[in-house]
Amino acid sequence: MYQIETDRLIIRPIQATDYNELREIILDPIVVKYTRYREVKTPDDFSDIFKNHFLNNASTFGIEIKVSHELIGFYEFHAEDKTGILTYALAQNSWGKGYVAEVGKAMMSYSFENLNFDRIEAHYASLNPRSGKVMAKMGMQDLGSIDTFEVPETGEIHQVMAYVLTKDDWLIKSQQKRAI
Repeated sequence: MYQIETDRLIIRPIQATDYNELREIILDPIVVKYTRYREVKTPDDFSDIFKNHFLNNASTFGIEIKVSHELIGFYEFHAEDKTGILTYALAQNSWGKGYVAEVGKAMMSYSFENLNFDRIEAHYASLNPRSGKVMAKMGMQDLGSIDTFEVPETGEIHQVMAYVLTKDDWLIKSQQKRAI
């Protein structure tokens, strides 16, 4: 993948030099609390996934601040047939600045044009409604609740919420933007 630039960010492949910054993000239990990486708890666990997943993966991208060249997070698609399941995480000091929506708008076209997905899905825990708002800002449509899960520490039952964007909907929105 070549790199993609937005107003404030560079979206690019994960590099070996990202190891320490990405390790801090992934090993922060608050950052990964609702992601597939919540079970990565030790430096050895991280080392394994860094080597075997984050490096040389055509659908995993680092998010870098353009001015400082600091890696602040990652954005990735896990393929399930022609659907890309979206996962993202940002370092806590980068929350609330609109970075994920900014990356998402750029990456939707990349995912449809270069990764050949017909559909992008993103899931979030009902405990984390801010993620749903970000997904809406990326142009995705609310699917509502698709599952439930139990929080191990408390025994509470919560909802798994989902958003989706299809290639057809993305094409229509892209054409409408060009017409304006």
